[in-house]
Amino acid sequence: MYLPVAFQTLFLALLAALGWGMNLLLLSRVGIQTRPILQLAELPTTTSSAQRIDAGVYDIFRLTRVLGTVALLGWLLSALLSDQKTQTAVTLATYIAVILLLIMPQRALCHTVRMQFLGLLGRIVKPSLEDPVWLADIVMADILTSCARMFADLVLVACQFGRFIWPIRHEALEDRGGLQALAQFVRQRQAQNACTSAGILGVFLVCAPYAFRLRQCVNEYLKAVPGSNDARRHLANAIKYASSFPVIALSATQRQVTVDGVMETKYSDWALRMAFGLWIAAVVFNSLYSFYWDVAFDWNLGHTASGWKLSDLITGPSEEKPLVLSPAEAIGQDTRVIASQRRFPCMLRPHLRFGSPRIYYAAIALDFLLRIAWTMKLSSYVRIDMMAYGGFWLNVLEIYRRWQWTFLRLEKEAAS
Repeated sequence: MYLPVAFQTLFLALLAALGWGMNLLLLSRVGIQTRPILQLAELPTTTSSAQRIDAGVYDIFRLTRVLGTVALLGWLLSALLSDQKTQTAVTLATYIAVILLLIMPQRALCHTVRMQFLGLLGRIVKPSLEDPVWLADIVMADILTSCARMFADLVLVACQFGRFIWPIRHEALEDRGGLQALAQFVRQRQAQNACTSAGILGVFLVCAPYAFRLRQCVNEYLKAVPGSNDARRHLANAIKYASSFPVIALSATQRQVTVDGVMETKYSDWALRMAFGLWIAAVVFNSLYSFYWDVAFDWNLGHTASGWKLSDLITGPSEEKPLVLSPAEAIGQDTRVIASQRRFPCMLRPHLRFGSPRIYYAAIALDFLLRIAWTMKLSSYVRIDMMAYGGFWLNVLEIYRRWQWTFLRLEKEAAS
């Protein structure tokens, strides 16, 4: 059965929500309390105390199950229909039902979880450099960066819905000959291809999650003490997200040159080589820098027995204040500290909440491979979208990578 882009986007969004619920559930099973880590108790809310934001792990599963059932029924119904207009109508009705169930104000269907999600989105989108940045907002914004390509797909879906609601009137080709007939033919071809590319709007929507995360980093940088390790860390993190923009822009440029290059072969070949070279440089920098940041900062791995760690490459030695202890406490503390610092797996860290070091080594390897694989979807040379559901499965892998990243990101907060 064929899975249209509209339903691919719906199922991928629900898969990301399911992964978030699994993160919270598995972390609670190993004794990690995610509510204080995510600072959910400190988040501002306009609701009463009885409606205060809560993790609601099982409510997340329940809400995902209800929305997934609606999406599945809509897909099966559209697949059984043969008329394209009726299929589009069913798809549009499915989207309307999912959106209404998500935003309805009634105290039903996991109201707290829905309001929590909408509140997080509101704070992420709000262009403020003064409001506090909570860890829950940071994690959610990072999850949105993994769903960035889906936003461009939503442009195509919205275009299809627009053509269904306001259909384009096709004029019959008249035997007029000359430039008039050619112009009429071109208009019809443009109307037929109107919803095959997201265009510049798609580029802006793909950039939007990275811009939201960049704004958070700048916000934290402005609040940090100038010249401190925190200030250097936030500035370096902002550079990481800013480095995503050249990758996205050059990917769009390659596609545009490839399409328009039929006009002048010599010029298009030169432009394509130039765009590809710049794209390779941008991809290498962004992918390796992001991978380094995942390991060194987000997961706080890369420690050595001598006390040096990977994050020191950017921030320098940590600015930790000495702990004042009594002589008796100091002797016992020194013994425990020396033992804990000397006995931990190579290039990990002294305190690991998950017992087996293999979990961390496997996560590092998979994070590197999946970050490289994700860039293939943005390249015009590797036509993933031409393969059977190639883009869909790459999105699934990126959602898995983000699930893994979130898992270790919260574990790091619990271990520190």
